[in-house]
Amino acid sequence: MNEYPTEKLNIKNLSPAEISRILADLGEKRHRTTQVLQWLFQKGVTDFSEMTNLSVTLRNRLDRIFRISSLKVSGSVASKEDKSQKFLLSTEDGHHIESVLMEARGVYTVCVSSQIGCPLGCAFCSTGSGGFERSLRADEILNQILFHKKTLIPPRRRYNIVFMGMGDPLLNFENTGKALEIINNIDAFALGEKRITVSTAGFPDKIRSITGSPLKFSLAVSLNSTTSEIRKKLMPAAGGIDEVLDAAERFAVKRKTRTTLEYVLLSGINDSPEDARRLSSLTAGRPFKINLIPFNEWDGCEFRRPSERSIERFIKILLPKAPAVTVRRSQGNDINAACGQLRMSRKRKA
Repeated sequence: MNEYPTEKLNIKNLSPAEISRILADLGEKRHRTTQVLQWLFQKGVTDFSEMTNLSVTLRNRLDRIFRISSLKVSGSVASKEDKSQKFLLSTEDGHHIESVLMEARGVYTVCVSSQIGCPLGCAFCSTGSGGFERSLRADEILNQILFHKKTLIPPRRRYNIVFMGMGDPLLNFENTGKALEIINNIDAFALGEKRITVSTAGFPDKIRSITGSPLKFSLAVSLNSTTSEIRKKLMPAAGGIDEVLDAAERFAVKRKTRTTLEYVLLSGINDSPEDARRLSSLTAGRPFKINLIPFNEWDGCEFRRPSERSIERFIKILLPKAPAVTVRRSQGNDINAACGQLRMSRKRKA
């Protein structure tokens, strides 16, 4: 290989194996890969000169071959009701993505985006209303995590990662997969499936394609309806209910785990007693968890959050037969923490 390529390689877009091969071509031993990964993803350095356990000669060679990317903060809001914080991060080409940090009982959760905007056009989602620009590169996904880890999460504090931000990670799994390999890697983030959740609107063929992947992560599928007619109206680009549930069940069985079914409760749309009974029937005896999410309203949206009475009624009908049921009480309601709203605010001001 040409030791010094004309255009520097984005090192965070490379797999550990690719980095190792390049270092081997430079005559370096295998442990150098471990050191480089630790500097990049455990310590979050942004310049090769900071990698002080490498020789000056090697640091200079790395700087001629690679570049280290990062994201810039363009805006942020912090909740007065809880400990959530939302950030608008700008990419190298001037686009904006959202990432949220939440904290509950001492455990942090980083919500990352996988695309800039979203192409799906789900009726209740703020992100889709802002349009779609492009999919994120692996480094742009990883840099969201690094931003929170380096600047906001206390050292040695436990944190989880959820791919529930802008976009659908299964529509960008080439880059999501690259990021997951680094997130799983023992010399980088060293996180396993119980601490990573990949959430999708539900595409049966894509779910089936990732079922046998060696990557470690949990799967969540946004169901949001118990009838194909309503699901099609709410999520016109997503797969049909039966096919999605079959694929989600196969994923869970193959990996000896349970798939989470996310169900956004919309007043008068999908929160009736009949919906609860159908959801119970669809999931009874299958390897699922149900996560009910009362809708987080946003400006310009026609949908409304159900009353607490309606939510409790829905839960009571589900419980006898349905698998494990939880209710996600949204954080950051006072800062419009639902995906896409900070980006939309910036676009309106532009």
